[in-house]
Amino acid sequence: MCRSAHSFQGVGITMKKNGKDSRPGLPPIRKIEVSEEQKGLRIALAAVFLAIGAVAIIIGLVSLLNTEPGWQEVEINANGANCAGEFVLMYDFSDAGASASAANKRLTSLYSQAAENAYRMFSPDVREDGLANVGYLNGHVNEIVTVDPALYKALTVLTQYDCRYAYLAPAYAEYDRVFSAESDAEAARYDPAGDPELAEYLAEIAAFAGNPEMVNLEILGDNRVRLTVSTEYLKFTEENEIETVLDFGWMKNAFIADYLADTLEAEGFTSGYLSSYDGFTRNLDRRGNEYAFNLFDRQGSDVNLPAKMRYTAPLSIVFLRDYPMGEQEKWHYYAFASGKIVTTFLDTADGLSKSACPNLVSYSGSLGCGEILMQTAPVFIADELDTRTLDALKGKQLYSVWSEDGELQWNDPELKIDFTDKAGS
Repeated sequence: MCRSAHSFQGVGITMKKNGKDSRPGLPPIRKIEVSEEQKGLRIALAAVFLAIGAVAIIIGLVSLLNTEPGWQEVEINANGANCAGEFVLMYDFSDAGASASAANKRLTSLYSQAAENAYRMFSPDVREDGLANVGYLNGHVNEIVTVDPALYKALTVLTQYDCRYAYLAPAYAEYDRVFSAESDAEAARYDPAGDPELAEYLAEIAAFAGNPEMVNLEILGDNRVRLTVSTEYLKFTEENEIETVLDFGWMKNAFIADYLADTLEAEGFTSGYLSSYDGFTRNLDRRGNEYAFNLFDRQGSDVNLPAKMRYTAPLSIVFLRDYPMGEQEKWHYYAFASGKIVTTFLDTADGLSKSACPNLVSYSGSLGCGEILMQTAPVFIADELDTRTLDALKGKQLYSVWSEDGELQWNDPELKIDFTDKAGS
């Protein structure tokens, strides 16, 4: 559960909509230290409901949380390795009436199995005989492999949008040493910003990753794919003891969220939502209920909760940010005491960590998290924010909210945003 906010020392921040400014005052918010080694990023507690504050249920629904049957968090009963620990699934059993217990049992079983399947499919470290997953693809390059339909769908999305981030797997492995560091001194040793040789090595990886002639996925139909790797790149991987060239990496939970949500929806479970700790939400509710999504912003070393956007489900939401918001995110970020933050968002141009703005929230009522991510990640992972691309995506009914120079801005003319002190309640 992520709880974070920030105070601007009582100063109001500028919010823009359609060229007009609104300057609400923000309530004072308590601050806490993230850790002794990462004091540069001060994350404060806010009233955030569930992972990433993803979906705070409002107006007439709150009471249901304390009734039986009603809103409940669905806990898995799986014994094997699974991805459920990275998600929160909330479901409203009110419509089930006397059958709520039976519905909960069915949903729990379905969710548990799907969480196990997702872990095995998308993990490059899981390599089992007969399991044609991401790990298997990396061990059988230049071979035609028949994969699970769900994995096939995710790989197809990658290729449709010519996403090259998944080929930065060797670079992600290098950054893992930064994220697992236990001190600033240790993190600095693995930070390419201070190591020209490492930066050069990452640039080599990026050059391979960005070139379809060096490494590429072929989608062959009937759930068949081939991970093609050139002789030149194979030689490079052997020389550098690289075993993984394809990895969803930080994108993984976007596609897992889609898989889990699609699995639940196919079985008729649509009165709920799921959200990952790293910013991917699928709300399946088609009953016309109103929800809210917390909009955070970072100013320097402080993170604030200036507003909430209100929406009516169903909706897919992708929240990208250049700062950590919970303990789990230590595997994706490292915050130095100086205030510098290294992230897992690597540019295919040079293999270096970068972000064009502190936060980017993108959402759509027709696209899944994976497709949203494919179209907005290049905007976020850049030296400068390209708002023209974000505006162009409106034609696909894909909208965004972002922060720029301390201001929240958005391109959905119908978006409802609450800037009052209710945003912090």
